[in-house]
Amino acid sequence: MTPDIDDNRSRLPAYWQWTLIVSVGTLIAVISFAAGMLAERDLLRDESVSGGGDRIGSLGSDTNPTGATFPRLNEVLNYIEDEFYGWPSDSIAQAEQMKNLENLALQGMMQGLDGYSTYLVPVEQAPLAAQMAGEYEGIGVWVESPNGVLTIVAPMPGSPAEAAGLKAGDIIVAADGHPVEGVNQQDALEFVRGPADTSVRLTIRRPGVPDTISVDVLRQKIPMPAVRYSKLADTNLAYIQVTVFGDKTTAELDQALKRAKADGVAGIVLDLRNNGGGWVQSAQEMIGRFVDDDAGAALYEDLDPNDADLTMEPILGGGEEMFSIPLVVLVNGGTASASEIVAGALRDYGRAALIGEQTYGKGSVQRVHDFTDGASVRVTFAVWLTPNKYQIQGEGLNPDIPIAAATDGATTDPQLERAVQELIN
Repeated sequence: MTPDIDDNRSRLPAYWQWTLIVSVGTLIAVISFAAGMLAERDLLRDESVSGGGDRIGSLGSDTNPTGATFPRLNEVLNYIEDEFYGWPSDSIAQAEQMKNLENLALQGMMQGLDGYSTYLVPVEQAPLAAQMAGEYEGIGVWVESPNGVLTIVAPMPGSPAEAAGLKAGDIIVAADGHPVEGVNQQDALEFVRGPADTSVRLTIRRPGVPDTISVDVLRQKIPMPAVRYSKLADTNLAYIQVTVFGDKTTAELDQALKRAKADGVAGIVLDLRNNGGGWVQSAQEMIGRFVDDDAGAALYEDLDPNDADLTMEPILGGGEEMFSIPLVVLVNGGTASASEIVAGALRDYGRAALIGEQTYGKGSVQRVHDFTDGASVRVTFAVWLTPNKYQIQGEGLNPDIPIAAATDGATTDPQLERAVQELIN
């Protein structure tokens, strides 16, 4: 949703925009595409910067190579210091207040861009890292906030949100009676967050339903593995579900493929439904388990809309390789970012048909700059394309075999059943 992330710091955990947004102590397990959605390619760079100068406006002259400054910002800060009735007199309190104003200014600046670029203060950055490591608490949804509308991209498999019946496309209107529409995403999520074993009542607007509905969700600790493996009953097929492209995904995938080899399966169903993304490197490695790394690109990056040149990102081989086994991929509207990279590449190389519903269409790339105080800024610097140079951003991937999801109360999975038929036939 996460934060995709180009892991340039030795796979240290970070961000949906997988952007799973969680708070320290009171976690929600929400992946925020706007904050660096998972499955974005984030180039992470350590910045020896603890903040701006003594005035927010100084950020312009210190960090902007064009020499742009923000004189009005400095002027307003002067007014605040000189005239604001509540301005603290204590020097320590003044410094804290100035830091808070700086954070607010930086967040507002990033919100004026594309909806995926963002600034995270330290308390928000730390839980994001925990989420990428697969350890967090909350309700378990991937979200984004286009135009101030807090929208569920997908509930995480096995999460409290899924158990409560939340669906992709649901809009969170209020949390425990607090309106969250038109509110800064981080502020909106504050109303949803809370400790494990507490409940939150969400007011939901659902497409096609005339009235809002209320849903009570019990927040929980969610120790979710990145990869689940099983043999499909009455078949010689393996079912591999990947829920996130995080720190442990590649290792867990290799273990699943080892089991598939030991079981002597004749085909694999790779389930990427409701996978909001994660590390791009994990996506490149997953492609390399099914496609030889000499085949070509895992994806292309377009760094400049005014330039036709593209940057090739390679397939990363190694680990358990299964280059010839029959394979199908399940996708839906919650398949986003890094999972779209994998699905697009496997289709482009003729390794797999896509079965299910159109994917989300998250194909922009964020570069992550970390500050010494734990804050970070994510800036969209590229969009990515599949190996056949199809642009994912805003488009998504149409399935080769469109199959609608199961209806409420259904005891079968028509998309999975169709995948089995494809492999058997």
